[in-house]
Amino acid sequence: MAMTAAAQPEATWLERQHDLGVFMEQDGKVTCHMRVLNTGTEPLLIVKAQAGCGCTAVTYPETPIEPGDTAAVGITYNPSGRPGQFTKQVLIFTNTTPKRTVLEITGNVIPTPETLDNQYPLQAGSLRISQRDIPLGEIVKGKNKTEYLSAYNASTDTIIVRVTGEQPHIRPVFVPDTVPPARVTALTVHYLSGHAPLWGLNTDTLSLSCQPMRETASATAGTADIHVMAQVIESFDGLTDQQRADAPVLGVDCGDRLDFGTMVAGLTVKRSFSITNKGKDRLAIRRLWVPDGEGITVQVNKQEIKRGKTATVTVTVDTAKQRGNMLNVPLTLMTNDPEKPRSTVRLVGIIDKK
Repeated sequence: MAMTAAAQPEATWLERQHDLGVFMEQDGKVTCHMRVLNTGTEPLLIVKAQAGCGCTAVTYPETPIEPGDTAAVGITYNPSGRPGQFTKQVLIFTNTTPKRTVLEITGNVIPTPETLDNQYPLQAGSLRISQRDIPLGEIVKGKNKTEYLSAYNASTDTIIVRVTGEQPHIRPVFVPDTVPPARVTALTVHYLSGHAPLWGLNTDTLSLSCQPMRETASATAGTADIHVMAQVIESFDGLTDQQRADAPVLGVDCGDRLDFGTMVAGLTVKRSFSITNKGKDRLAIRRLWVPDGEGITVQVNKQEIKRGKTATVTVTVDTAKQRGNMLNVPLTLMTNDPEKPRSTVRLVGIIDKK
């Protein structure tokens, strides 16, 4: 009985890791084999194999491995659409104790030009970048947010990457900043909205640069701009019922549009409307803005409005900078009115170019 209890298979793996090296994406799938030796006294059976993702496939013997025999597990990596360095794991389950074994493959894929253009369309010398814009979406004032983009060294030389444009509300960093050939790096952008200069939309530009460690035919220096965009908003979730009852209330005397009527082309035209605080607490005007490049400026004579008081908003239109003969531009108002923190007044009119 003691001899029967001691009889069991034992899996001894001759290797558990394999480096596939550097290979071309266009060459297709690459396969390696890892061997297992049955050092036990009973047949060894591989019950199942499980790959970590669809890019990795596993083959294994389905027949028992007799004591003293060796078998091989095949692991195939599909590099299509997956440039750069990779690490993949495969789980092998056997009728031994322990039942599970982890096998690992590593490698580095040199992409095709088509893959580079699809996955890293922006270029700064030998550095290929995954995107031109980093949209952060809405961020409550005082909260922080972190976003990433990836970049790839498309040369045969090591390159050094840098990022400039740091500001009190934006802290960018490359990790790593020294990138070997055919390796990926990441730009991390930490956004501190409490230091953002504007309410609403903030747009900032970061400059990325690449410098080869030595001059070669494939490694070149270059720069590229990345745009970081965030909507900084105010949260009213923490207000009590009494605070909401006492809150400011925005009133606009022109409704949802300010009509400039018919304007003579080439002239500068001004129109005004009033903002009234119909609530109890002070109404703070966070921001008034229009899209850039429309030849429109907006001014308000008060940033805070007491209960029952008004402020005057003056809108100036330079018709010479209007591209068409119709004025139709949104003016966005941001205030601390918890029920209507953001509203739009549409600027409309006709430009007579005769």
